[in-house]
Order: sequence, then C-alpha cells, then structure tokens
Amino acid sequence: MAFDPFKNYNVSDPYGITPSQRLARNLAGTSYKAKGLKRDYNVDKFDMGKAYKKRVPQLLTNYAQRGMETSGVKNLGLAESAAAYNRQMAERSAAMDEALMNIAAERMGAYGQFTGSRFDDALSASTSRAETAARIREALN
Repeated sequence: MAFDPFKNYNVSDPYGITPSQRLARNLAGTSYKAKGLKRDYNVDKFDMGKAYKKRVPQLLTNYAQRGMETSGVKNLGLAESAAAYNRQMAERSAAMDEALMNIAAERMGAYGQFTGSRFDDALSASTSRAETAARIREALN
C-alpha cells in the first residue's frame, strides 16, 4: 500500500476538492435546510392559527342562528374544532422534529466521512513509513 496524500481529493468537484471543503459544503447545506424547515413551520403555524381564529366566530354564528348558543352542543363543537387545530399543530411539529433529526443524522454522517478520511490519511502515512522502515532494515541486514 503506497502512501497517496491526494487520494481523498476530488479534482472533478470544484466546491469539494478537499475533505474539509466537502464537510463545509455539507454543513452549509444542512444549515440552509434547517432554516428553511423552521421558516416553513412558522408560516404553517401562523396560517393554522389564523384559520382557527376565523373558524371560531363562524362556529359561534352558526350555533347562534340555530338557537344553540347556550347548549352543550356548541361547547362540543368548539372543543372538536380546538382538538382538530391542536392535532394539526402536533402533526406538523412531529414532522418538523423528524426532518430536523434527519438533518442531524446527515450532519453526523458528514463529520464521520471527514474524520474517516483524516484517519485514513494518517493510517496510510503510518503504513507507508512502516513499509519504508522494513525495507531499510532488510537492506541493512
């Protein structure tokens, strides 16, 4: 195994030639994804909150028109509407948490590749030195 200090370099990729450049590119991409997810989550949260705030007066008006504004049916309808809103928010929050977990796993993979390439470089250099030392010892004998 000959020592090749450039085996982890990719000259065909101008933005990821070295392992550290590939790591930086990956981390920048995952940061951008995470910010986009958080932005989308906040927009969805705002939109769902506005929709719920519009829905409550509509429900109250419908019950008032039917003469049920003091009935338990109105309270049940409001509770079901609130439950649907909370369920939507919980589902959206869970989806965002899962997506952020996937991004964290992707980052861990990028760090693992970077560390693995560094370890491989060090191991190759040590192996090359050991082979050279063995050849020198053999030549001296």
